[in-house]
Amino acid sequence: MGIGNQEIGSMGRKLILLLLCILLFPVFTLPAQDLLPGGGEIHPGEIRWYRSNSSGMALELIPSRLAALRYEYALSVQTINSRELPGILPEILLPYFENFHRVELRLLYKEGTENRRQWIFRDPRGITRLAASGNAVFFAGDNQPINDAAAENAEAEDSDEEIPEEIPKKENRSGFIEIRDSEGIPVREFQYDADLSEWEYRYFHRGSALLRTEIWFKEAPVETVYIEEESTEPGDEEPEGEELEGEQETALEIVPLPVDTPQEERKEPVFVLAFTDYYRYTRSGSLRAIDRTIHEGAADKVRVGFPGIGPSVSTGIELAIYGGSYTASHFIDAGSLKEVTISYSIDNRGRILSEIVRNEDGKVIGELRNVWTDDRIQSITWKAGDDERLIEFEYDRAGNPTVERNLRKGVLERSVTIEGNTETEEIYMNGRLVLRAHWENGLKISEERIFSSGGGPR
Repeated sequence: MGIGNQEIGSMGRKLILLLLCILLFPVFTLPAQDLLPGGGEIHPGEIRWYRSNSSGMALELIPSRLAALRYEYALSVQTINSRELPGILPEILLPYFENFHRVELRLLYKEGTENRRQWIFRDPRGITRLAASGNAVFFAGDNQPINDAAAENAEAEDSDEEIPEEIPKKENRSGFIEIRDSEGIPVREFQYDADLSEWEYRYFHRGSALLRTEIWFKEAPVETVYIEEESTEPGDEEPEGEELEGEQETALEIVPLPVDTPQEERKEPVFVLAFTDYYRYTRSGSLRAIDRTIHEGAADKVRVGFPGIGPSVSTGIELAIYGGSYTASHFIDAGSLKEVTISYSIDNRGRILSEIVRNEDGKVIGELRNVWTDDRIQSITWKAGDDERLIEFEYDRAGNPTVERNLRKGVLERSVTIEGNTETEEIYMNGRLVLRAHWENGLKISEERIFSSGGGPR
């Protein structure tokens, strides 16, 4: 009898495990894609409208286009029919398109006008293989702007609404393209800046863990200035000693004039390696530190920003980067940042705790440390040889900065007091106030020199 009970108990446990597997199986097999409110697959040609936010997140399914566009941000999502792709797929995305891709177009509207668009390529399993985002100018290229597909297929009650122009002529071109592998892990990313310069990020993983990122940079094309030269048509030369009646007709010849660089020395810009980032993790898999090597020629492009770390990092939030320009590169002359490595130490909240700068021989040439209270930077300490500096911050109850003080070796050199849109900047020399400037909305309004009581104007 006891044996029978044991067998029944064993069978019961197996049944429970089987039920758990059945229940949990859909959770672990969900494709790596966005889950849209309203559920169900979007069929080719179908357009769905959502209330959105500034990030383009689909917050709520809205039944009609007009109703969605009443919100500050609205989002349309459409799966493009494969037979329509050759005519509307942006040229910049053609090299990455495969016949098995399912293509999705998302348009983000702000106050009824298109603000940004996103193209997504998914494989038959629903895993995102490419995600590209930018303004309409970025995707237009040599093709004509894509008419608002949502407006063309809108409901009958919406069909009388006038469609606004798609692309403002003076809009800057900017955007990015992210390419992923068969597991949905980013492997390359291209970023296109408004000044026509380009960045390329190459990601190297071990499994799902990001080990290294190479950051390549391509300068903007050399600017060419066109000048107009007057040239007299043959046979129209003015005879000597004789004045012509009326005005002489001349032809204007457009001549390209390269800026700063002789024509024969001009070269098309190419990608060069600027930074290499190495990632270090704790045993639990959370990001612990980033070591950034700055390669020769990239010193003037130093920035604290990092590319997307990826799903393997369990920080839970993006890296907390303080808003000011006070980083290790701020204190070191850019000319000295050649083949150096900056090691960023990060806590479990994504906040940068320290930056240690080493030269190519591994010698520490500077160290910066941050003190945080919640997500507010309270102080920054910099040490490099005999140079020692301290920057202190104060905030109001809303978290807005109110005071900033700069000290060198314990002596106050500069202070800034902030009240709304106005700032009062005071400069000190040898601990004595010598200059006070008033700023409003970023513009200097007035400046006064402070003289010592025993001296006259200098």
